Amino acid sequence: MMSQSPQLDRVPEQECSNVGRQPPAFLVDPRLRLLLFGGKGGVGKTTAAAATALYRAACQPECSILLASTDPAHSLSDSVGQPIGDDTTPVAGIPNLVALEMDAGRRFEAYERRHADVFRTIAERGTFFDSGDIAQFLDLSLPGLDELMAVLEIADIVRQGRYDLVILDTAPTGHTLRLLALPKLMDEWLRVLDLMLEKHRYMASVFARYRPDETDAFLERMSDDLVHLRALLRDNTRTEFVPVTIPEVMSIAETARLLESLEAMRVRVRTVIVNRVVAGQEDAFSESRREAQRRHLEEIERRFGNSTPGRRHLVRVPLFPGEVQGREALIAYARAMLGEGPCVERLSPQPAATRQSATTERGGAAAAPLMAAMAARQLLLVGGKGGVGKTTVATATAIHLARTHPDTKTLLFSTDPAHSLSDSLDQAIGDRITPVAGVDGLYAYEMEAFELLEELKRTYVAEINEVFDAFLSGPFDAPLDRKVMEALVSVTPPGIDELMALMKVMDLMDEGAFDRYVLDMAPTGHALRFLEMPEMVRQWFIAFFRLLIKYQGIVSLSRVATLLREKSKQLRQVQRLLTDSERCEFVAVVIPEAMAVSETRRLLGRLAEISVTCRWVVVNMVVPLTDSTFWAATRAEQQRHLRELDGLAGRMVPLPLFGREIRGVGALTMVANALYGEDHG
Repeated sequence: MMSQSPQLDRVPEQECSNVGRQPPAFLVDPRLRLLLFGGKGGVGKTTAAAATALYRAACQPECSILLASTDPAHSLSDSVGQPIGDDTTPVAGIPNLVALEMDAGRRFEAYERRHADVFRTIAERGTFFDSGDIAQFLDLSLPGLDELMAVLEIADIVRQGRYDLVILDTAPTGHTLRLLALPKLMDEWLRVLDLMLEKHRYMASVFARYRPDETDAFLERMSDDLVHLRALLRDNTRTEFVPVTIPEVMSIAETARLLESLEAMRVRVRTVIVNRVVAGQEDAFSESRREAQRRHLEEIERRFGNSTPGRRHLVRVPLFPGEVQGREALIAYARAMLGEGPCVERLSPQPAATRQSATTERGGAAAAPLMAAMAARQLLLVGGKGGVGKTTVATATAIHLARTHPDTKTLLFSTDPAHSLSDSLDQAIGDRITPVAGVDGLYAYEMEAFELLEELKRTYVAEINEVFDAFLSGPFDAPLDRKVMEALVSVTPPGIDELMALMKVMDLMDEGAFDRYVLDMAPTGHALRFLEMPEMVRQWFIAFFRLLIKYQGIVSLSRVATLLREKSKQLRQVQRLLTDSERCEFVAVVIPEAMAVSETRRLLGRLAEISVTCRWVVVNMVVPLTDSTFWAATRAEQQRHLRELDGLAGRMVPLPLFGREIRGVGALTMVANALYGEDHG
């Protein structure tokens, strides 16, 4: 237990007691040991997690608390206002709180080094493979499991009781659900390793009694870790998941899918945070925003509230007038979760005289060069931090391209596990190429990338069974090799399914099915992994092919080998496309807030390193001129970030915050006109 400091600026006792209130359970339940925050990108997960950590640390100075993040695009440092990184770092002024932005990749590399001898021994004992073959294959199969290792480490921290409470800021919904499903992939990986040892155990038992050794102990330890992780996630006394949403249709739809998946996984949810509720302001702009939210708040109450079977507690948090960043603002946010209001006067910056400039106020026709650049590219990648409006910008752009080039065909598609195109277009899309109603020449496609991978696996396993059926009467070890060969394809690199979706789009390109393609990407961290993946997956296919060669002359696997060669060749084409500035362009979307600006700076730097061209930044949700003191405070803060972004980006195009919800072709056309000027369709 960490020591208490008399200098800790504690929350007054009467505020911790919540007299006459029903506080959210996650803020006060002393039994909790693991608290996870999640939801759609940009809804305030990190803010809610950090505010909870600061509040509980202040109210319970006798408790030691760890605030951690497993999101590849970390924001904790920006949220608490101090550097954190991959080592536990004390949060300034709060002696019982430490924070950690887990570098899952670095930790996994250390894990591989630590167990290299075990992997080598297993490879040498099983099948026809040698240690070099299997070491390369496993190295290429495991990336993506790095995030699982981070969560396993968190579970181990909880098991050891190193902290009284661990609060975890997770990645956006789609990839959080994948993360929670990774134990199943790890099970497959352990099963393959166990199968590789099966022949050795059999041979050893023929001549003497088999004695388990370090390889068996390693597999048993890993299996125990997975069992403990599952048990911890399902322990409704010690563990709770808190979804965060906002009163907008896409966020509500994604929250519903998240709750459904968490229920299937038996992960406890008692509270849903409804963030950024417009309340109290009486100006016309606020009223239009409030009216847009009203029916969504009613829907949230109906779908997620106390009337639902789970009887979840809804916590409404009002929209703050400025960014919630730093200790004072985070404590105020926690008080708002208790229903005490956001302390507007104390948090708001003084409205400053904002100089209008072509840089911060331009739009429409000034973005004509952007539209010209987009029209000339075969593939447009639209990405950025979660919640900044990537889907809106991607969809509005696709609509504008289709209407300004009526003799061409445009495909708008998504590979993100948490699709939003249907919600944005207000039209059912799904896993099929679908004409967009009201826009000639535009088609949309929410690719179920997982099914593409399953199809590859089924093709592979069918041929393995076919060729080994005739081989079972041969040497005694053939059935063991057959099992290993069947199982190997189950340990594909996580994320390969999304990449295979892009490979399918490459097939459409080769066929000339569409003139241009617009990809609505996953949030930053996973978008970057996606862009970096082609070479790694290509090497995985090559390594797989080399394993098959070991069976040459014993069985014929020519069809599988041909398939793997074709996929490897196609991946090389994907690499060339992504780095071809004449054919492919990345358009970054950002909002003028500190955390989004910081993440965009990191994104642009990484894109440059991997040779993906990004010359344009769309700055979304810029508050228009208004007489409201509340919105003037936000606008003044935004202007500072706009000037920073103008120096960061090659070309910057602002897009205003609209008073209405952006959904459906009509509203998206309004966005397109604001961004690119009047359309010509």
